[in-house]
Amino acid sequence: MIWQVIPLPINPNYKKSEIVAGDLNTPVTFFEFAPSDGPDPGEEEINNLYACTCLAYNPSSKDREILSAKGTKEAITIKIRDPYTDYLPSNQHKAVLDDYRYKGKVWDVVDFAPDLENNQFLKIILGVTS
Repeated sequence: MIWQVIPLPINPNYKKSEIVAGDLNTPVTFFEFAPSDGPDPGEEEINNLYACTCLAYNPSSKDREILSAKGTKEAITIKIRDPYTDYLPSNQHKAVLDDYRYKGKVWDVVDFAPDLENNQFLKIILGVTS
């Protein structure tokens, strides 16, 4: 018996994903702070909540409207794969991007939402207020 390979038709509605694994190349770590117990004022890092890689880019005009209301000095928008229940972002969380351009900056999570163009990703707006 000889098997013949029959090519499957391509779905005409199929659209290639705009973000591929190679685009998610900036490591990001999300964590939370708490007031320190010692006599010195300030905050200390509690624990790392989630670490992954992201696609970092400049905020869009819609993102800038959200940021202007919060009074942020500097901002960046990132996309990460949707972690579902492994990590649920909150405005009390902070993030650090492991990139030489953002060295030493601790970003506040300003806003987050599912990516409406692609349900596999989560869009997070990060900002620095001080």
